[in-house]
Amino acid sequence: MVVWLDYHTPVKGKGSELSDAIKEKTQKYNQGADDFKLYTWQVMAGPNQGSFARAGVGPTWADFDNNSVSPKELDYWMDNVDPLIASSTGREYYVRSDQASHDVASPGENVVGYNIDYVVGPNRDHFWKFRRNIAHALKESGEKLSLNVWSSSAGGPQGHVRVSFGFTSMEHYGNFRQIMNKVSETYDELYGNNSWDTDIELLRESLVMWGAQTELVRFLPELSSPPISLQ
Repeated sequence: MVVWLDYHTPVKGKGSELSDAIKEKTQKYNQGADDFKLYTWQVMAGPNQGSFARAGVGPTWADFDNNSVSPKELDYWMDNVDPLIASSTGREYYVRSDQASHDVASPGENVVGYNIDYVVGPNRDHFWKFRRNIAHALKESGEKLSLNVWSSSAGGPQGHVRVSFGFTSMEHYGNFRQIMNKVSETYDELYGNNSWDTDIELLRESLVMWGAQTELVRFLPELSSPPISLQ
């Protein structure tokens, strides 16, 4: 699956108006089976807090060969939505890494997202080994947690990878640490004692710099196309 993502910061004091404008535009132009699919989240924590994240779904590269936005749709955006936007980020394209992902949630079930942005260096084998292994461990653990990994293909730093976890509620997100503790136990059962700690350390060493930027977002269904399955 191929998607693009950008962020829109509202004019000061115009957040509610921008939300309403995006809703009206999306309900008007992006609800039909043949319409371009667009999804919106509000950023609750992170550098883009208060902004609206918008994702457009291909879902393949071939789907982007034709202009996905009609002139009427673009004119509507420029006349009714754009005046309420103070600034927008550049657009970044991502490809889903299926072998590193595990998502059995029903479309629209997850309403809270926790994103981790990594920049992976030239020696990326350890990074991807851990990402594939953790997806398998999550599946085997039986824990109810969505994991989708996206590799940047244009518009971001080289080696940029976004790891997205999906939750059904803030309460569910609050249990994230306990869930991951169970996943780590399954990981060690599958790959050997202490393999979780060893592989995490190797992952950290594969990054351009230690650590990663995180973000918490809330899905806004009324500002989005009908949800689709990612798996």
